[in-house]
Amino acid sequence: MSAFWNFSVRLYAQDGVKPACLALQAGGMDVNVGLWIVWSCVNGRDPGPALGQAVELSSLWSAQVVKPLRSARDHLKHPMASMEADAARALRKSVLAAELEAEKLEQHALEALTQSCPETGDMDRRDLALKRLQDYAARLGSSAACAGQFVENVFETTKNV
Repeated sequence: MSAFWNFSVRLYAQDGVKPACLALQAGGMDVNVGLWIVWSCVNGRDPGPALGQAVELSSLWSAQVVKPLRSARDHLKHPMASMEADAARALRKSVLAAELEAEKLEQHALEALTQSCPETGDMDRRDLALKRLQDYAARLGSSAACAGQFVENVFETTKNV
């Protein structure tokens, strides 16, 4: 099991984190990258030097694996009338499990990037997380407002994880 995956699972179960993640996703950002930035900063690492690699990895994996699985799962919510409903529900459950496994694999790959990230030293970790999320938003041409809201809702919650 990866430390980053364990952190993400525990964090996501905390109050206010799920809506913050959904807002980040609605802002065009990958939740796993957002969580990786926060996790790296919380653990005293500056994800800045590896951010480009993280964005590229996430973008490719999402386009080739995660989004097709999510699309299939969404289509199975209301299967075609000619499909057996129970079988479609069972398939949807299997696709969800595959989607979660795909998310876990992405997080393993992101965690590996952290090895090349320098220690933060005396930097304020919350401020650094916000700066790196803003850098990420800028790379994507997304609004930095969702980055600020994400840090606001998630960073303090990490103390409970």
